[in-house]
Amino acid sequence: MPRTHTQVRSQPHPDRTVWTVADLEQLPDDGNRYEILHGELLVTALPSNGHQGIVWRLARRLGRWCEDHTGWALRTPGGVYISETTWLEPDIAVYPSPEYLDLPWQQMPPPRLVVEVLSRSSRKRDRHRKRPAYLSHGVAEVWLIDKRSRAIERWTVASEFPETNGGSITWSPAPDYPALVITADELFGPLAPLRPDTP
Repeated sequence: MPRTHTQVRSQPHPDRTVWTVADLEQLPDDGNRYEILHGELLVTALPSNGHQGIVWRLARRLGRWCEDHTGWALRTPGGVYISETTWLEPDIAVYPSPEYLDLPWQQMPPPRLVVEVLSRSSRKRDRHRKRPAYLSHGVAEVWLIDKRSRAIERWTVASEFPETNGGSITWSPAPDYPALVITADELFGPLAPLRPDTP
């Protein structure tokens, strides 16, 4: 049965203290998402329906923009190979690489955009551990999407603090192409109207 929210845990292993990409290839295809960060195994269970809805709606908008303008590749989940001991799978990744160029993950360029939809148990890891790993690898932007606050944090390598976007966010990855504007209502749905006070 799917869990009601994403669960993330570090996975100890009695026979190894440092995990590698080769070790990941030996793990079962059981529906979990397996990542390694500096040799530590991270296991993420099946995301919630609401989490996947946000991912799908955003991927649809980003994918349409890439198809219309740049031809860049979008993957969900994405794969970011940093080293043999760091392999991460963001919810969405957009690569400055042609959509139909079938490169191995190790040869894919750093994404222009990485997106993580925060869950109750993954938000600290996504914000404080995976985000800096992405940016140090050359990822241009990292978006952290918080359904609870209906906000999107934008991080770049120059960010000391995030740019927090509530009503909408604008993506302008290439100066020769039009910007993409995505509203909070598109991602999270319209806000429920306030109920008038009743006597």
